[in-house]
Amino acid sequence: MIAPVINQQQVAAIVQRSDAIMSTASTRSVPAWLREPKATPAEEAAVKPQLDKQGANILQEYAAQYAPQSNGKAQAWLRTRVNGVPVVPPNLHGKALQEYVDHTLMAKEENAAKTLVFISMDMPHSLLRRWFKEVTDNKHLFETTVFVLRGWPNKAEGLPEMISTVNKLMPSFKKTANVEINPILFTDHKVNLVPVIIHQEPNQQWGVMVGDEYGFRGAVKRIDKGKGSPTKVRGEAWKVAEPNMIAVFQQKIKHFNWKAEEAKAKAHDWQSVRARLGDPLPDSLRGRNYTFNPSVIATRTIRLPSGKLLVRKGQEIDPLTMFPFPWSQSYIVLNPSQPWQVRQVQAWESMYPNVVIMASELPATWQGENAVVNALHHPVYGIYPGLAQRLGINRVPALIQPDHDVLSITVPKEPLPGERG
Repeated sequence: MIAPVINQQQVAAIVQRSDAIMSTASTRSVPAWLREPKATPAEEAAVKPQLDKQGANILQEYAAQYAPQSNGKAQAWLRTRVNGVPVVPPNLHGKALQEYVDHTLMAKEENAAKTLVFISMDMPHSLLRRWFKEVTDNKHLFETTVFVLRGWPNKAEGLPEMISTVNKLMPSFKKTANVEINPILFTDHKVNLVPVIIHQEPNQQWGVMVGDEYGFRGAVKRIDKGKGSPTKVRGEAWKVAEPNMIAVFQQKIKHFNWKAEEAKAKAHDWQSVRARLGDPLPDSLRGRNYTFNPSVIATRTIRLPSGKLLVRKGQEIDPLTMFPFPWSQSYIVLNPSQPWQVRQVQAWESMYPNVVIMASELPATWQGENAVVNALHHPVYGIYPGLAQRLGINRVPALIQPDHDVLSITVPKEPLPGERG
């Protein structure tokens, strides 16, 4: 039988709550309280990765994110939250109960999960298929049961393959059990063999069954009768095949080269900027001084939001007289790859302090851009395509200055080889 096509909603249901782990853990480390066994201070100092300030901040943020879970460590067999819905500890009543659970979630609490089933894809698929079906065929079990996986194969396609495999074990395209990937739960509950069923008994106590001897529903019934055991294995049990993704991420962070990744990201962003900006103009060969009228003819009538007429179609508009404020500055356009043009701009800067400097072609690298900025002691922007035409220039370097209703443009002569210095 051909397996059903994976549906986007199906995928979202299978990987509940794992999105946050995937999006953050590749650049973050595991909280100290998850390490088993606890290392001595000397051992911790020996293996502690040397991270720069950025890496340390990210790790602190990650640890803070999971700090609330560490506070519940003492309740070893208590599942504190399932799909964001609190599960109330059995010893809370009255005011303490109200403080523990937000009153807006009380209705959801009635449907909160009461059974956790720790599984691995190394378990017989026929067994998993049967258990998934038992849960999906019963509305109460479906609403109160969550299957938990520790991780996915540590390879590029590991997660998609895991999703596909789990999806194929479901009874049908529409009938799917609740499955989440949560390595923290495996660590919290000290699960190293599967299956492990943690279930809340009618008397609100929590019981445990390890192994497949009684099946899913049989194990739940025995726990309800107080016959569970967290230490004795009933029937067969299997090792957890999937790696603890927190441990995987911890190893990756130890060897993560922050500076190299930062440089790589800057280089990628810089190439993106260079692709959007720039208007390659030929270098100046002969000096020239001229004026340019930047007026345009309006192609349509433009009104302000109030309805007041701003520009009538066919009207000639001179931005120097209509919008005088932006033209209080001078503008310089250069090719920063030409040292003589950089020196010419430095001379202009000493004469005209209020300038905007633009490059006809940005340097090939971020480091090259920094070198130009340092040489000119001024930001250097990439010119927008088409702006050179609006400014009336076709060669660089060029100095553009407002002069009443026109632009006064200076294009110096390229110095002779012996004059470039």
